Amino acid sequence: MPETYPGLEVNLDNVLVATDFSPVSKAAVLYATAIARRHNSKLFIAHVVTSRSESALMEGWRAGQAEITAQLLANRLDGVEHELMVKSGQVEEVLSRLIREKQIDLVVVGTRGRTGVLKALLGSVAEDIFRRAPCPVLTIGPSISGQNPEVGPERILAATGFATHSVLGVRYAIGLAHNLHSSIALLHVVTEGGELSSEAKSRVTAESIAKLRGLIPIASDLASEPLLLVEFGSAVEKILKTAAGWNANLIVLGLRSVQDAATGKATWARAYETVSKANCPVLTVRGSE
Repeated sequence: MPETYPGLEVNLDNVLVATDFSPVSKAAVLYATAIARRHNSKLFIAHVVTSRSESALMEGWRAGQAEITAQLLANRLDGVEHELMVKSGQVEEVLSRLIREKQIDLVVVGTRGRTGVLKALLGSVAEDIFRRAPCPVLTIGPSISGQNPEVGPERILAATGFATHSVLGVRYAIGLAHNLHSSIALLHVVTEGGELSSEAKSRVTAESIAKLRGLIPIASDLASEPLLLVEFGSAVEKILKTAAGWNANLIVLGLRSVQDAATGKATWARAYETVSKANCPVLTVRGSE
């Protein structure tokens, strides 16, 4: 029987977006702004100066840069409570501090893969913030095309392996779908079923569908009946193929918390590959076993 659990309401009171003023990070700002407007959130737009030399150069014009950025986005920021911040220090340390101090509910970052905002999403500085952010992180990847940030996700795909952290991602996705009246699909990829017979695959599929159905709360009040899907093969390949085929506007993944990250390297690697190749934004939600 589906479980009744609280927490269908997803509260996004404070949203933080990191930018280096590049085109890809501007896209992240546009998505963050649209989210802030949609959820009536306060938006924090942060640029982190990482070296003393850059800091010295920035002193004379960083306020002006922030003003220019505000003017460029004025038509989108209009009506959105926001704060523009330029900070000095190590990116992961500054953003971690801001997440705590501003009680951030969602971090938004843009990436061009291995050379984008915050360098590479799972490399160097960005790996820290991606792994350690205690709140969900929305990543605007390099393969996104034809997406309108102002339009909320009408189709949300939540992938799960049924581990505790993975189920947390599904719950968050259901909460979003509930709030935004979006359609939702739950996907489980069986990665070790290549040698199974057709009969065995049918049995595993039925069992997995039952598990997926069990994740849907009785009081979900969703706009439409969730689509329950089971695929066999590579997790990343099947997630991306399903998202593209279903025209998903958002992929949601539940990831291990930082305490579990060392034992979940494969999960993080798959998340990075999904982010890098997805043609829609990817939302990662941290959990624990």
